[in-house]
Amino acid sequence: MKSIPVILKPVFDQEEVLSDLALSRRETFRFFEQATERVRKIVEDVLEKGDAAVSHYTRQFDGCNVTDFLISQARLEESWESLSSSFKETLKVIVDRVRRFHRLQKTNSWWLSEQGSFMGEWMRPLQSCAVYVPGGRFAYPSSLIMGVVPAQEAGVKNIMVFTPPDREGNVSPEIMATCFYLGIDNLYRVGGAQAIAACAFGTESIPAVDKIVGPGNVYVTAAKKLLYGVVGIDALAGPSEVVIVAERGARADWIALDLLAQAEHDPLAKSILLSDSEELLVTVKKKVEREWASNPLERTVPIYLYQLENLDLAWKIVEAIAPEHLEVMVSRGFEVVDKVKSAGAIFIGPYAPVALGDYGYGPNHVLPTQGSSRFASPLSVRDFVVASSVVVPASDPNINFELFAELAAREGLYFHQKSLLARMNRDLQADIRREYQES
Repeated sequence: MKSIPVILKPVFDQEEVLSDLALSRRETFRFFEQATERVRKIVEDVLEKGDAAVSHYTRQFDGCNVTDFLISQARLEESWESLSSSFKETLKVIVDRVRRFHRLQKTNSWWLSEQGSFMGEWMRPLQSCAVYVPGGRFAYPSSLIMGVVPAQEAGVKNIMVFTPPDREGNVSPEIMATCFYLGIDNLYRVGGAQAIAACAFGTESIPAVDKIVGPGNVYVTAAKKLLYGVVGIDALAGPSEVVIVAERGARADWIALDLLAQAEHDPLAKSILLSDSEELLVTVKKKVEREWASNPLERTVPIYLYQLENLDLAWKIVEAIAPEHLEVMVSRGFEVVDKVKSAGAIFIGPYAPVALGDYGYGPNHVLPTQGSSRFASPLSVRDFVVASSVVVPASDPNINFELFAELAAREGLYFHQKSLLARMNRDLQADIRREYQES
């Protein structure tokens, strides 16, 4: 009978929890630095050798020989036609829900008028982007939807999708069919750090893009980190995590399943329950162990159950972890959640499991991890838009150029000051030249 380590312990401050989970800025830094060193050669090879390097690393890591990376439109359509009518309907409903949510995130240009002048921000979609869809043990059409839909709603015209092939060089029919339904023509069977490098630099057959989004393994993430600046990225995704805060009376069987659902993501995933009810924690522990005994996975992922003196400590722990997912199973949860300052996605009430968000209830499931919800947000339409500030002063001499020239003078920048005063009279220009010569 398979067993899973379920760690149940009382804690009295947030530092005990952080110590158990090894969640710290130092750990995050080391995690990415180690992986970055391993992908540096891959990135350099793709930069120098293009398609040949991409094919080489695809053989090495995915075990297949691929030289034509782009999957034909005919294969995408064939995959769509082969889907069952029920799955087609599922895709349509989910895409519609996700699209409706993201459509409300659109940001418009704005303008401020002042005495005949005006200024503002001109908002425009990116010219191109790449959406990375993880491969490996599973196919993830849900991640494809979460990456493509906000880009489309932002107005990005050139959207490319990258996903690793299997050992036969194929991509799952579900991914191909979802691309067809979403109207994506550019699906590339390339994954890993080589895919990130290819769409950052461009190769003979893969165009460079403006931005790369989507989750991936540590090597994909490290490549994104290394190439940021050459190309835009959404975020640096680490192992997935959920924190559940629950009080006495919460459904132990549902909590157990939610913890296990998170645990099956990745061997490094974190599943954490915080409660002030010993009875609930013990019951959850038993249910987790019973459910795990019948699951098809062989690997072992620990589950952390923490008994607190009161739930006030729970909110301090949540703030310290800044989790990717937070489930709140307490009475008056919507009022209590005001205590939460950092979390990627918040699920309130017993009928809001993380899996509901993962599979298209509306919000995006590409979320900040490793405590980065302190400063980052879920993937959204805003990630696919750039703003240019615009200044259009009045043509008449209403602007007090002397005011701005004074600040330039304080900073010692002669031509900045002169550039401003040139819009005024020549006497002022002569005065400023004299001042600099004397100094």
